[in-house]
Amino acid sequence: MSWKKTQIIADYYKTTFDELLRKWYIDDKLSGEAIAEKISLETGVRITSRAVYLHLHRLGFARTKSEARNLAIATGRMDYSPFRKAVKSIELRKGISLAKRYQIMKRDNFRCVLCGQDAKEAKLVIDHIIPVTHGGTNDIVNLRTTCGACNYGKKTYEHEK
Repeated sequence: MSWKKTQIIADYYKTTFDELLRKWYIDDKLSGEAIAEKISLETGVRITSRAVYLHLHRLGFARTKSEARNLAIATGRMDYSPFRKAVKSIELRKGISLAKRYQIMKRDNFRCVLCGQDAKEAKLVIDHIIPVTHGGTNDIVNLRTTCGACNYGKKTYEHEK
């Protein structure tokens, strides 16, 4: 970046260019891209983010990669989802009491609600309509009676979605 550009910017903001960069980069936590865009919009002086970063480096201002990433996530310039640990359903799942299991099976007439098999024909299980991993709860309205085959088939089918 030329001395002339830095002088024009310093005159516009009525402070030194170094002090301006320190304020924006350290105090206001703006990125080099944001600083370059701000200068270009407010003063009309075209400046690249690379020039800003080089000047910041000469001044000794630098962020670690993790600080830069955390700042980008906090300001919404970067998505956090790739860094999230996958939530296991076992961590979210709370046990369903025997009384509640019996109440649900009684409500569903001790039959699979999907295929109609009864307890004599197949092993019945209690199933979540909305899975726990997708925000489902153990409320009675979210639980239903299914046979093992239908429950397993539903898991396979929903996994392919």
